[in-house]
Amino acid sequence: MLYTTRCIIIIAYFIILWTGASPADAQVAKRLSLQFLGDQGHHQPARRASELLPALAERGLDVQYSEDLAAVLRPENLANLDGLILYANIDRISDEQAKALLDYVNGGGAFIPLHCASFCFRNNEQVVEMMGAQFQRHGTGTFTVSPTEAAASHPVMSGYRSFESWDETYVHTKHNEKNRTVLEYRQEGSQREPWTWVRQQGKGRVFYTAWGHDTRTFSNPGFHNLVERGIRWACQEDPSIVPDFSGPQKEPLEAFPVIRKQTELREFEFIDVGPKIPNYVVSRKWGKQEKPRNMMQKPLPAAESMKHYSVPDGFSISLFAADPDIGGKPICMNWDERGRLWIAETYDYPNEKQPLGKGRDRIRICE
Repeated sequence: MLYTTRCIIIIAYFIILWTGASPADAQVAKRLSLQFLGDQGHHQPARRASELLPALAERGLDVQYSEDLAAVLRPENLANLDGLILYANIDRISDEQAKALLDYVNGGGAFIPLHCASFCFRNNEQVVEMMGAQFQRHGTGTFTVSPTEAAASHPVMSGYRSFESWDETYVHTKHNEKNRTVLEYRQEGSQREPWTWVRQQGKGRVFYTAWGHDTRTFSNPGFHNLVERGIRWACQEDPSIVPDFSGPQKEPLEAFPVIRKQTELREFEFIDVGPKIPNYVVSRKWGKQEKPRNMMQKPLPAAESMKHYSVPDGFSISLFAADPDIGGKPICMNWDERGRLWIAETYDYPNEKQPLGKGRDRIRICE
């Protein structure tokens, strides 16, 4: 028995050293047990969880993934959790499930909705109010966000500066400012769009961030750092045990070669096609258009079009495929491991919906 005990002590000490933590750190960083509720929606929660959960596990946060809404939102299940992470597109919640969730958080539980979770459970206003706001619309882009004045004194943000990532530029509605502290905002035109916030809900706590559309954010160390901070705060633990994060690390300028600019370029030519070019504009209402445009650029031959690209020194452009090998309008493409180019071509999208089975959009493989 003495030998076994010594082995256990030695192994435990080795694990502490191997993870880079001291024995004192291991005592401070309490292991927490959470559940990650996802679904089969287009945000692919299972894949996103596979990118986030290993990073959290290394930091002492044990998170189990589930898509079983009924099983997760049961009082007896929630009672065993330190916190609940929600990342899904689940439109409705039953009265019994809503009560279980609200009772859990009001009683001291931690609720961590991420990104698309702000569009969940829209049939229950109390749950929407608990989240702090509801998703309304978005664009996309690569950006960073800024801390609010309140963030300077909030424990979640101590030692943290935001990261840069490609993501969806969420705009929210139904803001519930009661007991809500906005920690980060994204500049939306002349407005500051609340981006990351915390709420006190009864005896419990809520942490939300709009970050998190796909792998570009979910695999970002800054996102991992922010989510751990939010989880620990929501679980009423000390976020100060999370390492500092200093924001995006920029490559030194000398790491990038000089861009080579082309000369002797043919001027673009335009043709009047009449007022039939859709002119979508930024608006709070989806799909708003203004007066159609009528001037369209005439196409260039592939050889001439290539001259308009600027490439780093040491790089060159070569032609792989062009009309008539490509048809329709190419809207996205990707390469496979065999060097083949897969192209999504559209004839019908977005303005000519065809009867079932008559559509002309296609995938073309060039090799």
